[in-house]
Amino acid sequence: MTKIYSAVKLPETAVKIIKDQNIELDMHDELTTPKPDEIAEKVKDADGLITGVNVQAPAEVIRANPDLKVIANVGSGFNNIDIEEADKHNIPVTNTPVHESVASTAELAFTLMLALSRRVLPGHEMAVKNEFDGWQVMGYLGGNQVIDKTLAVVGFGQIGQYIGKLALAFNMKLLYVDQEEKDTDLDAKKVSLEEALKEADYVITQVNYNETSHHLFGKKEFEQMKESAYFINTARGGVVDEAALADALKNNQIQAAALDVHEEEPHINETLAKLDNVILTPHIGNDTYEARNKMAEVAADQAVKALNKERLDYQVNK
Repeated sequence: MTKIYSAVKLPETAVKIIKDQNIELDMHDELTTPKPDEIAEKVKDADGLITGVNVQAPAEVIRANPDLKVIANVGSGFNNIDIEEADKHNIPVTNTPVHESVASTAELAFTLMLALSRRVLPGHEMAVKNEFDGWQVMGYLGGNQVIDKTLAVVGFGQIGQYIGKLALAFNMKLLYVDQEEKDTDLDAKKVSLEEALKEADYVITQVNYNETSHHLFGKKEFEQMKESAYFINTARGGVVDEAALADALKNNQIQAAALDVHEEEPHINETLAKLDNVILTPHIGNDTYEARNKMAEVAADQAVKALNKERLDYQVNK
């Protein structure tokens, strides 16, 4: 009997996909992240491995069973897996760039932009503390409307383009930064990063994380932005030099920032946490029932297909 080890706790819908194929499932049945040595031990007698973006699958895990038929990752990113080592053993690696995940992450990016710009958190605090003295024409909390402003999306893949689609509904001027010219129906202009930072009222980064994008946003980049600009990171924490961001916020080089992902995740930068012009969320970009369930189901489906020697839909190391 073939066997899959899942290093992540799967929803019942994903479990059913595996068990309906009479495949044995050994699952990490807690909402915790197993260590690589535990995973290495578990995969020794498994045919397939299911991981998540929170689970590290370094070379030693893969070498523990070089005969694995698949590593199916729950998440569109896959930098948690040693792809080079998987390639050495001809192990296919799959991801889950499903619509529900793309839409949920784009939705959160836009939510953070709106919440920052309209100062929703300070307004909420005023209301719950019963400090609202009544509407006054000059009683500003300091919010700005998003409609008719300029948005720069850095990283114009599926999620970046979905953010752009939402932005156009707000009549925003849309700029994008990407290594490639994108074939898109959106009314969007490709510009350099420097151009984007100088012109944009809002900057949302959605780039993949790798050696090239590490600290893509640092002291120099924040100095290039408008003092009135807002910065949102829904990509990966390592894209941003958080110390430089904190300095830029404290020195009023930019107006405000929101981070859903963090440089030392799950640790949250304590300096940023103390600033009143920052919104921090705990990596909830695709944390919706729709997205997480669909991602798990697709990962389970890819693992089953690999074990049944069927064509894979989302292989990333072809």
